[in-house]
Amino acid sequence: MLLLACGLAAAEPLALAIVKAAVVSDQASGRRALDLKMTPESAKAFADFTRVNVGKVVDLSVDGAMVASPRLVEPILGGEVMLDGTFAAGELQRLAERISAGGAKVTVEVKAEQPL
Repeated sequence: MLLLACGLAAAEPLALAIVKAAVVSDQASGRRALDLKMTPESAKAFADFTRVNVGKVVDLSVDGAMVASPRLVEPILGGEVMLDGTFAAGELQRLAERISAGGAKVTVEVKAEQPL
């Protein structure tokens, strides 16, 4: 699953500028995953976000539709995240194409209700 956490208020989503979205094979699990690479500015903001929200569950959304809700286990400092999980056949490719086209809005925010 995605490991994500910013100096923004918890209620405000962080918009991420993605420069590349591609479907890849996750080396650890062997499953297909969506690899997202951010601009340097988004990478810094995302690193700050993940640094202050370690241990919390976050929602990653594309065009307002939540696509992943991982718990942040460590700061993500490299400007790249990989989403895997139980996606329907073809869903990862559709997401990659939509994000790569440049019109999709990708956001991350701390989940309002944190599970124990």
